[in-house]
Amino acid sequence: MNRNQLIALGLAAIAALFASGCSTMSGGTAASTESFLTPAITTAGGAYIGAKEGGVTGAVIGGASGYVVGEAVNYLNSKSQKQAYLTGYEKGQSDAVKQQYWIARDNQRPKPEDDGYSESLYEIPIPASDENGVQREATTRVIRVVAPKEDTNP
Repeated sequence: MNRNQLIALGLAAIAALFASGCSTMSGGTAASTESFLTPAITTAGGAYIGAKEGGVTGAVIGGASGYVVGEAVNYLNSKSQKQAYLTGYEKGQSDAVKQQYWIARDNQRPKPEDDGYSESLYEIPIPASDENGVQREATTRVIRVVAPKEDTNP
């Protein structure tokens, strides 16, 4: 490589570093290094190939082409990552709804724990009666009695 080609390659690499976009400056995403490196590498590679084939003009054209390819790769990668995020978000919402359903269902089940009380049901027969012209038929009523358990261990 001659001196002009090296200068063109260096300028293309510097341009790739400064033209990578504002998203890489924040550092807020995990892929910020990848979004920075992809255009840098494709720009440098395009400039190198262009310099080999067409001198300084080829280096500039190759660098610009490499940059466009690198940004296209980043765009497609970003698009697929957003779609994967949305899919995961919807799955998480679905799981949360299912979890709430099972929590509500478990809360409505009777608990088998011992609360220290015993429950008894007593059937009381009520005879037929006739008071002041009101006739009542014979029936049976059930009375529920809840009392503290008796301690059987002395």
